[in-house]
Amino acid sequence: MGVGIVLGLFVWGLVGACTRFFVLQTPETGVMEGFVAGVWAAWPFFHQGRVQRYNFLHPVPRRYKTPLKQAFAKVRQIIGDKTYNFGDKWHVSTADTTARRITATLRFTEEESQGFEGTNISNIHHKTQRVQRLLELDVQMKEEPNDVTVVQFDFRPRVEGVAFHACDSIIAGIVNDAEAILGPGTDAGNPADTSLPAPPWWLIGLGGLGVLGLFGDVMKAVFGS
Repeated sequence: MGVGIVLGLFVWGLVGACTRFFVLQTPETGVMEGFVAGVWAAWPFFHQGRVQRYNFLHPVPRRYKTPLKQAFAKVRQIIGDKTYNFGDKWHVSTADTTARRITATLRFTEEESQGFEGTNISNIHHKTQRVQRLLELDVQMKEEPNDVTVVQFDFRPRVEGVAFHACDSIIAGIVNDAEAILGPGTDAGNPADTSLPAPPWWLIGLGGLGVLGLFGDVMKAVFGS
């Protein structure tokens, strides 16, 4: 997504400048055309970023050669034993062996940088703010023949501030620990497809507005009104 933002801004400026100085050659034009081109350039990266994020928060279920009861107990132990930030722990709200489901939440606070502040150079200091994090976890299991268990993790993070990926290391840690304690597993499904679909209607409509805007600017440049 970061690449999409940078590329979109670059294309916006480039197309806008080229439209203004080389195509229309009139002041205060090219902004709309550049914006539309920037959105079109950034959209593929935003789409893939959203899909990759979804696959990270909802990883593909994994199949393990472990009986259901053992797998359930091991995953429950992983969640219960984890400690973060000098004592923050998961709160397990559901550990139902009949439903084969574990739900838990993790709440903690962190200091996040807010830049620098001060009235002059002599008293400039680094500004931080305490922000809250909430991570919800849902684990579901399915028993298969020959003592095989399918384990599926689903994460829902909520963060204050600008650290969008503040919970990512915790998510990766839980998944990696499960893989380590349950043994090598195999995928029991496929991740969401990152290939580009047809452009959505809102993007096509925005492109149409860009064409109309360009046509209007051309008419103004030709007829001088």
